[in-house]
Amino acid sequence: MPRIILSDRGTFLGKTGEQFRVLRRDEPDILIPARKVDQILVLGSGISVSSDAIEMANELGVEIVFASYYGKPLARLIPATMGGTVRTRREQYRAYENERGLELAKAFIRGKLKNQASLLKSFAKKWKNERMDLWQEFRDSSSQIEAIIPQLDSVRGRLDDARDLIMGMEGNASEIYWRTWSKLIPDAWGFPGRRYPAAGDPVNSLLNFGYYVLEQEVWAAALYAGLDPYAGFLHADRSGQEKLVYDMMEEFRPLVVDRVVVSLARTMSRDHFQEDCRMTKEGMRIASSAFYNRLDERIQYQERGQLLRNIIRSQASSVATFLRGERPRYEPFTPRW
Repeated sequence: MPRIILSDRGTFLGKTGEQFRVLRRDEPDILIPARKVDQILVLGSGISVSSDAIEMANELGVEIVFASYYGKPLARLIPATMGGTVRTRREQYRAYENERGLELAKAFIRGKLKNQASLLKSFAKKWKNERMDLWQEFRDSSSQIEAIIPQLDSVRGRLDDARDLIMGMEGNASEIYWRTWSKLIPDAWGFPGRRYPAAGDPVNSLLNFGYYVLEQEVWAAALYAGLDPYAGFLHADRSGQEKLVYDMMEEFRPLVVDRVVVSLARTMSRDHFQEDCRMTKEGMRIASSAFYNRLDERIQYQERGQLLRNIIRSQASSVATFLRGERPRYEPFTPRW
């Protein structure tokens, strides 16, 4: 996916003809054909974007995302005509009070648990015939997580009453998952287990950064589908937080982020992190490249090769069509391994 990433203070993004012009201190200007760009990502402060560049991005449907230096989404510029599907949003609000909201909440967690179990199974293969004890542990953990999934089907009633029960099941599965997943991380990192939201170690820092990248993609997908990113089902409403985005992220976390962090833990070093465990500039370059490459990766799903970022948008569209009554159920993203 052609993407412009601006992260250096003092950078200016302007327009020359039908090209974006990137100006950095003491460096040659960079010209990028605008029609080859799908997204502009502004990371951190001290970066300027001209109104001409914004206008051209709007005309060509190029997203402009503003985020903290460490990837947390702050704002997004979208065309004024986008996200105006009134019927979709009306049905989204109504669904909170009926069975559709509960079904979506269960589906999001069902997808997450299936993908957590699948990820552990896929990594179990590396231990077979070498470390049968670990192979068995990964297989057993996967089975334990899969055993929780049918419990979701028994949840009934109002969403407000059922939410804690669903999240309790998710919590039980997560305890099994992270305990087992941690054995994929080299001991030298000293991974203490999943800690959030604050990261006190490099591996949790990588996980948080990856989830921020995923959050950006899901946020865009929700808007393109005409959904309200803030009106969620699984995560309780809180002003200023895009709870539907958090809901829709769940099924993608294991395959888009957790898998990549396992690889990064073998290619990065302590030198890529500062004392407070935030990444250095070089660490950010390596990590962001890995996560964005994963989103641009083509995988086999529904009998054809698809980019992961396109699947995210397709799933958001499926949420919208389910809410509008155009499909009988929402099926989470659970590819074969």
